[in-house]
Amino acid sequence: MVRVSSRPVHVGLLAVVSGFSGQASLRASDIAAYALRGRVALPTAGAFQDMFDALPDGRLVVLAANDVHIEVGAGARRFIFWGALTGDGAPIVYPAFIRVSPDGTRFTVGNSFDAVGVFTFSDGSGVWFNLPHYEAEWYDEVQLAIRAGGDVALLDTTSDPKHPINPLIVTGGPVSAGLTFDRAGNLYTGTGLTGGGPSETGWVKGFSGTRWQGVLSGDPPIDYETEGTLICDLLSAASLGFDEADNLHVGGGDFDTGDVDYAGLVSAEAVKGAWAGKGPADGGDPREVRAVDPDAGNEFNWYDATYNAATHEWLVRDAWTSSAFVYAQPAGISCEELTRFRARCGAGGKLRARVRLTNASHHGAVLYVAVDDAPYRAFVEGRVARWRAIQAAVGEHVVALTDPAVCVDSLVVICP
Repeated sequence: MVRVSSRPVHVGLLAVVSGFSGQASLRASDIAAYALRGRVALPTAGAFQDMFDALPDGRLVVLAANDVHIEVGAGARRFIFWGALTGDGAPIVYPAFIRVSPDGTRFTVGNSFDAVGVFTFSDGSGVWFNLPHYEAEWYDEVQLAIRAGGDVALLDTTSDPKHPINPLIVTGGPVSAGLTFDRAGNLYTGTGLTGGGPSETGWVKGFSGTRWQGVLSGDPPIDYETEGTLICDLLSAASLGFDEADNLHVGGGDFDTGDVDYAGLVSAEAVKGAWAGKGPADGGDPREVRAVDPDAGNEFNWYDATYNAATHEWLVRDAWTSSAFVYAQPAGISCEELTRFRARCGAGGKLRARVRLTNASHHGAVLYVAVDDAPYRAFVEGRVARWRAIQAAVGEHVVALTDPAVCVDSLVVICP
């Protein structure tokens, strides 16, 4: 959880502190530098009934059972109801996934295990394909890779739903797991549960773009168990994806072996090493694999993750509560470079905060405050970062500066 001091500087409509001391710095590899900024409460229909993704502009999209909600702005942490899904595949009770198309105009959803819907954001129109599925990922604006059982198929989302173009590209796998592509077009999927072997629960394997695209040209489908490169062995590989630095995130849990209660982040260097024949990432080496458990009070969290490329945030979701824990890289500002931190709340619950720096060398950097543990971003403009009009309810609120962290006590403001 985000650090909140038990010694507020001032209680009232305006709180101010100056004279910072100490040092805040995180200089490490990409996976080590991610720091927890707070937690976002996503719209929810109940445990394991919600899925989410990010639009290209950074707004989050949440599918809570059959209802779609969209964030009002990137990083706003507030959502509006977009609409309910309709058609033959609706209503959804336990969605399998929601994935936004690369251009942000459409999204796809999975209804339990037997129907895949593709909808347009602008008017809500959509179609349903009667296809089995566990996970899906867009390869481009048209083609959607779908993992179902041990197979991966590539659906042409513009094809006739009654006669879909959906060729198999991977066969022979065990129980389903996550699915993703890297920027080079290589395909990654995993072993959700040990079957006949040799793969085991949590294996993540990579298949080259050349190999799987060759299937579309007439080559035989990939045999999951006998082909591919073992990238890592983590959790149950239930969710997979990459950040912009090519680090691979892995979610799920292997309760048979006790490999549970964290989300994994595999360094880009370890992924490259696996492709180069150096073997899978070493789960015991923190330089290669980082395990994060933002909800340490629960020993049975089931985490999945989404990387928001527009906001540069790694969002780790607890499926039991539909809370998304927000991780971000530090801006590299030291405590000595801060001169003032203010927060106040005006009429209508418009909470504002401001940080002043000693110089303008960090212009354009992103800083974070957490209001009641919910993280908010602001860009440094010259020497000042301002958080404007954060909507807050009447009453007392804790405002903590979390990047740079451990520089100053939290503030308490009261919204009239």
